[in-house]
Amino acid sequence: MADEVKRQITQETIDRYGRINGDNDIIHYDEAYAHARGFRGTLAHGLMVMAYAAEIGARRHGADWHRRGTLSVTWTAPVCPGDEVVIAADGERIEGTVQAEPVLVGTAALRPDRG
Repeated sequence: MADEVKRQITQETIDRYGRINGDNDIIHYDEAYAHARGFRGTLAHGLMVMAYAAEIGARRHGADWHRRGTLSVTWTAPVCPGDEVVIAADGERIEGTVQAEPVLVGTAALRPDRG
């Protein structure tokens, strides 16, 4: 895959993102609660991880991305503290992985310019 973003996920990053976006769901903050529900740990906010895919779009398309960019993803697995998430793009295809296992798949593209 041509373009790639790697980010180490920490509980601090999850907490900071939650303060910004107002998502107070306990699954993001209480490790015992997350374990009791079958997860490896607390869950990273989906939009936080999706923003790493948007970073690739912005890098590729510059200002056009902010006006005409589209991003569509499907989550296939959770992202937890301690994970290194790798978001890679090849053409319009986006794939996110943790330890080479998919966590999200989708597309990132520009809508046609109606200029």
